[in-house]
Amino acid sequence: MKKLKIGVLGVSNHFIKRIALPLQKTSNCHIYAIASRQRLKAESVADDFNIPLVCNNYEDLISHPDVDAIYNPLPNHLHAEWTIKALEQGKPVLCEKPLGMDEAEAKKMADVSNITGIPVMEAFMYKFHPMWQHTRNLIKTNQIGNISYIHTSFSYNNPSETNIRNNKDFGGGALMDIGCYAISVPRFLLDKEPLRVLAQSITHPDFGTDMHTSGLLDFGSARASFHVSTMSEPFQKVDIVGTAGSITIHIPFNSYVDVPSTITVNTGQGSRDVNFPVSDAYGLMFDAFAKALINGEKMPNPLSDAIGNMNVIDTIRKSAEIGSWVSISD
Repeated sequence: MKKLKIGVLGVSNHFIKRIALPLQKTSNCHIYAIASRQRLKAESVADDFNIPLVCNNYEDLISHPDVDAIYNPLPNHLHAEWTIKALEQGKPVLCEKPLGMDEAEAKKMADVSNITGIPVMEAFMYKFHPMWQHTRNLIKTNQIGNISYIHTSFSYNNPSETNIRNNKDFGGGALMDIGCYAISVPRFLLDKEPLRVLAQSITHPDFGTDMHTSGLLDFGSARASFHVSTMSEPFQKVDIVGTAGSITIHIPFNSYVDVPSTITVNTGQGSRDVNFPVSDAYGLMFDAFAKALINGEKMPNPLSDAIGNMNVIDTIRKSAEIGSWVSISD
């Protein structure tokens, strides 16, 4: 099978830490080109990770005839601009989450994708990890009964005034950076949209971003809650509670890539730990994205899901501003 040549926009720490090595082990794609506004930085990374081509700028990368697809891990406020430019050059895009700054941007990206016929996929990697696939199957087959509630905790401590995640104009803050996961999880597991949301945020006194955001999502028959923070001890966990049991995903998002992952399942028959082989969710995601392109299949993460997630994020933000329940718009 042909391997797709992936072009990477920017030299982010996220790319170096979580993407560069996994892509060297994928079956369907490899990193072929990289561009940065600091060429020397791009050249250094290209040397470190054996990337054949360094482009002078983003424009040269997205228009290069040998690049098959684009990975866009740029700051949130640049997602729409450079994804749309890549689509207009005929390049499919795997764009980091959240897809845009708001639902309107996500819809604009979808409109360009529909007009050009070039696909876009939001890079929610966790969905491709086998522990998440197994969890979803346990729920689908009624192993823990009807879902009563889901709670997601996700936090880290980032006091840096120069970090882009603390820049409000760049789409920083807890809700956008990690709250998008907490909103995606119940939508993914329940396969439905919430009816209304209630949220509260605490704003950082210097950065102006939300440093703590808590939310409640009403799905009718089930509820989902979350707390996300950029100023707390690094921590993450998802608890799923049903009428006949529960599931705990201990490291749901940044799972280790060198040791097996574990979830705990509790039912009337007792408690058991389910272990999964060493997996890299990012590599699995890139392979699924590339396989869909090679075979002319639909994207495994449809754009409708990305737009739906942005819609809930917008509504959470509105609820936090006015301090009351807000219904989800169609």
